[in-house]
Formats: sequence, structure tokens, C-alpha cells
Amino acid sequence: MRRFITKSLEFLSYIGMLLIVIGAAGSGANAGGAVGLIVGLIAGIVIAVVAFGAVFLLMDTADNTRRMVELLEQRQP
Repeated sequence: MRRFITKSLEFLSYIGMLLIVIGAAGSGANAGGAVGLIVGLIAGIVIAVVAFGAVFLLMDTADNTRRMVELLEQRQP
């Protein structure tokens, strides 16, 4: 069940990142044409990485902690 929740959060994070990038690109294209589109894409990517970077770091930390616990449990007699 934990694996399902983790994978679901990861999937939703990717969708959120995609929506931010598409929204920023569309907004930039409306404001400044082709140059605005490129600037919007770059800004959207930066914003998405900043916004969802913490989520991915927390998921990775939780995964590493779970693996460490499994390894320590295997070591005990």
C-alpha cells in the first residue's frame, strides 16, 4: 500500500510539473509571441523544479530510509 501511495504521489508530481510548464509557456506565448514562449518554457521549468524538487527529495529520503531499515533488519541474528 505504501508503494502505491508513493508511486501515485510521484505520478501526480510529474503531472503537476507538466501543467506548470505548459501554463507558463502558454502565458508567455500570449504575452510575447515566440520569444515569450521560449522564456515561458524556461521559467516554467525552473518554477516546476523548485516547486516539486522538495517533493522528490522527500520521496527519495523516505525510500533510502526504508532500504536502510531493511538492510539493518537483515543483519541482526
